[in-house]
Amino acid sequence: MKKRRCLWLFAVLLVMSLAVSGCSSDDTSETSATDSTEEESSDSSSASSSSGTPDYSAGLDDDGNLEGIDVASLVTLPDYKNAVLSQSDVEVTDDDVQAEIDLILEEFAETSEVTDRAVEDGDTVNIDYVGSIDGDEFDGGSTEGAGTDVTIGVTSYIDDFLEQLIGHTPGETFDVEVTFPDPYENNTDLSGKDAVFEVTINYITETTLPELTDDFVAENLADSYDSTTVEEFEATVRGELETNSQYDAVWDYLIENTTFSEVPESLVEELLQISVDYYTQQASYYSLDLEEYLSYYGIESEEALREELWDTTETTAKWYIIAQAIAEAEGIETDDAALEAFFGDTDYSTYLEYYGTGYVKMQVRIHDVATLIYETATLE
Repeated sequence: MKKRRCLWLFAVLLVMSLAVSGCSSDDTSETSATDSTEEESSDSSSASSSSGTPDYSAGLDDDGNLEGIDVASLVTLPDYKNAVLSQSDVEVTDDDVQAEIDLILEEFAETSEVTDRAVEDGDTVNIDYVGSIDGDEFDGGSTEGAGTDVTIGVTSYIDDFLEQLIGHTPGETFDVEVTFPDPYENNTDLSGKDAVFEVTINYITETTLPELTDDFVAENLADSYDSTTVEEFEATVRGELETNSQYDAVWDYLIENTTFSEVPESLVEELLQISVDYYTQQASYYSLDLEEYLSYYGIESEEALREELWDTTETTAKWYIIAQAIAEAEGIETDDAALEAFFGDTDYSTYLEYYGTGYVKMQVRIHDVATLIYETATLE
């Protein structure tokens, strides 16, 4: 359990990443169908201030404390030892467990290309298309025969483009008629214009999850979930979800009930830089600069990324401040003994190497503080 549980802790920074993916679906999918290639490649020359190598322990000393910040002077803490939490906030249902299991099984799913039935709402479909206005093809309006995957009801294209695929069968070529929004920010030349896309459905992608059996668990999930049977695996998943929901409820309570005199802007900026460095690093894996990479998420620039992530990053900064303030008030020490108590027999040297000692200790402190508060909380 400890090996899996620590993933909740080291996902703290990824809260900021989720904000990006959550805001991008509309723009990225419309871009893939209709943006001009000139627009995609233009104005990507603005230099990023990012180093491209995330320093997760930036601003933290080797004890996991915020450098140069007197946290006690920044907050008025609630009566956290008598916290009242909602039972519904920490409750895990059978449906929650099954949904999590399905997500895990998707890692082992098999896909097949189906060509012998009509497209239905919710299907993932591979298509090709060529767009034209008044009979003239326009830049960026074609898949160039490369094929693209779309999911009806999930992927967002202009107008009712994808809904018009329903009822057609792989192998068919037909016209899809749409009207571009006005204004259409991705390409203002197309704003408000009627377009025709000649669409070919290549195939429908069907995903089949493996059957969850004792043999499957023993072969594929034993190491990750300390389980060799379905019953053990389901219990482990439920336990992880319960732990995560408890910690989430605690931090929601603390954020809502702690009064801040200030959240240092320098701290938020430091955490933002870690995210910028992370995305710069990801861009380098694809031989792209930062702004080219962000364009695939519908983000125009590094400045826009920082604006998008500001609120969630400020919340992370508040977690750090609150955790340190409570630890100081309660005499909670995040020393080597605390790390060993948390990680147990798990070799955490790779965490220290990748994230840095300061970051690892801060996350373990967040865990220890949340545990203290949950153990003394009242559930209603």
